[in-house]
Amino acid sequence: MSGEPIHDRGPEIVGTRITVYNLLPYFLDATATETFLCRLYDLTPEQVAAARAYVLNHADAVLARHMDIEARLAEGNPPEVRERAQETRAAFLRFKDWVVKRRQADGQERAENSAASNGTRNPEPLPTFREWLAQQES
Repeated sequence: MSGEPIHDRGPEIVGTRITVYNLLPYFLDATATETFLCRLYDLTPEQVAAARAYVLNHADAVLARHMDIEARLAEGNPPEVRERAQETRAAFLRFKDWVVKRRQADGQERAENSAASNGTRNPEPLPTFREWLAQQES
């Protein structure tokens, strides 16, 4: 390690996964104190000071990159990701319905078996969502 408090993987505070972009909104907020940032991100005052110095020394590049990040976040997920999320949600809702119906059927079957034989039956465990989904696709 070079001994520098900030390395160019983000730029990130060494030994953390915290980038200067995580701290930038707080640096721009006059009410956010160094003590608050230290507690919030479990950082030392030296780490916060190094991040602040990095932002001040590279203000144009940091602010331009920050604006790019904000624009990308404002766009949201691309259509193909939203579509896949909707498909997954629909499959999950079908699974939930299936579980409810299966439990209702098991409850009725158990009641009928109890009345007929006074025995107990251990129901087989329900598959996980992933197992159920694989069964549906095959």
